[in-house]
Amino acid sequence: MYTSRTPLGVPMRVASRTVFDFVRPNGSTAPVETELLYRSEDPFAVTMRFSAGGSVATWIVGRDLLVEGMGARSGDGDVRLRPHSSRVLVLELVSDRHMTVFRVPARTLRKFLDATDRLVPRGTERFDADAFLSTVLR
Repeated sequence: MYTSRTPLGVPMRVASRTVFDFVRPNGSTAPVETELLYRSEDPFAVTMRFSAGGSVATWIVGRDLLVEGMGARSGDGDVRLRPHSSRVLVLELVSDRHMTVFRVPARTLRKFLDATDRLVPRGTERFDADAFLSTVLR
Protein backbone atom coordinates (compact mmCIF):
# COMPACT_ATOMS: atom_id res chain seq x y z
CA MET A 1 0.00 0.00 0.00
CA TYR A 2 1.23 3.47 -0.72
CA THR A 3 0.08 7.02 -0.16
CA SER A 4 1.15 9.70 -2.62
CA ARG A 5 1.72 13.24 -1.40
CA THR A 6 1.82 16.76 -2.81
CA PRO A 7 5.17 18.61 -2.87
CA LEU A 8 4.21 20.04 0.53
CA GLY A 9 3.77 16.53 1.93
CA VAL A 10 -0.03 16.54 1.97
CA PRO A 11 -1.39 13.09 1.08
CA MET A 12 -3.53 12.95 -2.06
CA ARG A 13 -4.33 9.29 -2.57
CA VAL A 14 -4.04 5.82 -1.13
CA ALA A 15 -3.50 2.79 -3.33
CA SER A 16 -3.13 -0.89 -2.61
CA ARG A 17 -2.45 -3.86 -4.85
CA THR A 18 -3.80 -7.16 -3.64
CA VAL A 19 -5.45 -10.36 -4.81
CA PHE A 20 -9.16 -11.13 -4.54
CA ASP A 21 -10.43 -14.64 -5.22
CA PHE A 22 -12.94 -14.79 -8.05
CA VAL A 23 -15.62 -17.36 -7.17
CA ARG A 24 -16.71 -19.38 -10.19
CA PRO A 25 -20.31 -20.65 -10.43
CA ASN A 26 -19.13 -24.14 -9.42
CA GLY A 27 -17.57 -22.73 -6.22
CA SER A 28 -13.93 -23.02 -7.26
CA THR A 29 -11.80 -19.88 -7.10
CA ALA A 30 -9.20 -18.11 -9.21
CA PRO A 31 -6.90 -15.28 -8.08
CA VAL A 32 -7.54 -11.85 -9.60
CA GLU A 33 -5.07 -9.00 -9.24
CA THR A 34 -6.92 -6.08 -7.73
CA GLU A 35 -5.94 -2.46 -7.22
CA LEU A 36 -7.80 -0.33 -4.69
CA LEU A 37 -7.51 3.42 -5.17
CA TYR A 38 -8.80 6.27 -3.02
CA ARG A 39 -8.33 9.92 -3.97
CA SER A 40 -8.90 12.87 -1.64
CA GLU A 41 -10.52 14.86 -4.46
CA ASP A 42 -13.28 12.20 -4.68
CA PRO A 43 -13.60 11.40 -0.96
CA PHE A 44 -16.77 9.30 -1.11
CA ALA A 45 -15.52 6.74 -3.65
CA VAL A 46 -13.06 3.87 -3.94
CA THR A 47 -11.96 2.69 -7.37
CA MET A 48 -11.42 -1.06 -7.78
CA ARG A 49 -9.50 -2.32 -10.82
CA PHE A 50 -9.64 -6.04 -11.47
CA SER A 51 -7.02 -7.50 -13.85
CA ALA A 52 -7.27 -11.02 -15.22
CA GLY A 53 -6.33 -12.64 -18.50
CA GLY A 54 -5.25 -9.36 -20.07
CA SER A 55 -8.59 -7.67 -19.31
CA VAL A 56 -9.27 -4.92 -16.80
CA ALA A 57 -12.63 -4.13 -15.23
CA THR A 58 -13.11 -0.99 -13.17
CA TRP A 59 -15.82 -0.44 -10.56
CA ILE A 60 -16.42 2.67 -8.47
CA VAL A 61 -17.70 1.78 -5.00
CA GLY A 62 -18.82 3.96 -2.12
CA ARG A 63 -16.33 4.06 0.74
CA ASP A 64 -19.18 3.96 3.27
CA LEU A 65 -20.53 0.78 1.67
CA LEU A 66 -17.12 -0.88 2.14
CA VAL A 67 -16.81 0.30 5.73
CA GLU A 68 -20.31 -0.92 6.59
CA GLY A 69 -19.77 -4.21 4.76
CA MET A 70 -16.83 -5.05 7.01
CA GLY A 71 -19.27 -5.82 9.83
CA ALA A 72 -22.67 -6.49 8.26
CA ARG A 73 -24.40 -6.93 4.91
CA SER A 74 -24.11 -3.66 2.98
CA GLY A 75 -25.43 -2.50 -0.37
CA ASP A 76 -28.61 -3.46 -2.13
CA GLY A 77 -27.85 -2.42 -5.69
CA ASP A 78 -25.04 -3.26 -8.08
CA VAL A 79 -22.45 -3.61 -5.30
CA ARG A 80 -22.91 -5.68 -2.15
CA LEU A 81 -20.42 -6.62 0.56
CA ARG A 82 -20.86 -8.88 3.57
CA PRO A 83 -18.74 -10.79 6.04
CA HIS A 84 -18.32 -14.48 5.29
CA SER A 85 -16.10 -15.12 8.32
CA SER A 86 -13.82 -13.04 10.53
CA ARG A 87 -11.13 -13.25 7.85
CA VAL A 88 -13.09 -13.20 4.59
CA LEU A 89 -15.68 -10.89 3.03
CA VAL A 90 -17.89 -11.62 0.04
CA LEU A 91 -18.09 -8.91 -2.63
CA GLU A 92 -20.85 -9.18 -5.25
CA LEU A 93 -20.78 -7.00 -8.37
CA VAL A 94 -23.98 -7.10 -10.41
CA SER A 95 -24.17 -5.98 -14.03
CA ASP A 96 -27.03 -6.24 -16.48
CA ARG A 97 -25.58 -9.54 -17.77
CA HIS A 98 -24.27 -11.37 -14.70
CA MET A 99 -23.11 -11.29 -11.09
CA THR A 100 -19.42 -11.56 -10.24
CA VAL A 101 -18.48 -12.79 -6.78
CA PHE A 102 -15.14 -12.30 -5.00
CA ARG A 103 -13.75 -13.43 -1.68
CA VAL A 104 -11.90 -10.51 -0.16
CA PRO A 105 -9.31 -10.69 2.63
CA ALA A 106 -10.90 -8.69 5.47
CA ARG A 107 -7.55 -7.62 6.92
CA THR A 108 -6.37 -6.19 3.58
CA LEU A 109 -9.55 -4.18 3.09
CA ARG A 110 -9.48 -2.98 6.72
CA LYS A 111 -5.88 -1.70 6.35
CA PHE A 112 -6.80 0.10 3.13
CA LEU A 113 -9.90 1.70 4.67
CA ASP A 114 -7.92 2.77 7.74
CA ALA A 115 -5.43 4.51 5.43
CA THR A 116 -8.26 6.31 3.61
CA ASP A 117 -9.60 7.44 6.98
CA ARG A 118 -6.23 8.93 7.89
CA LEU A 119 -6.25 10.81 4.56
CA VAL A 120 -9.88 12.03 4.81
CA PRO A 121 -11.60 11.10 8.08
CA ARG A 122 -15.12 9.79 7.55
CA GLY A 123 -17.63 12.51 8.23
CA THR A 124 -15.28 15.28 7.05
CA GLU A 125 -15.63 14.55 3.31
CA ARG A 126 -16.43 17.55 1.15
CA PHE A 127 -17.44 17.58 -2.49
CA ASP A 128 -16.26 20.61 -4.46
CA ALA A 129 -19.03 20.94 -7.05
CA ASP A 130 -17.37 23.94 -8.75
CA ALA A 131 -14.10 22.04 -9.26
CA PHE A 132 -16.02 19.01 -10.51
CA LEU A 133 -18.01 21.06 -13.01
CA SER A 134 -14.93 22.89 -14.26
CA THR A 135 -13.28 19.51 -14.93
CA VAL A 136 -16.34 18.07 -16.68
CA LEU A 137 -17.04 21.17 -18.76
CA ARG A 138 -13.48 21.57 -20.14
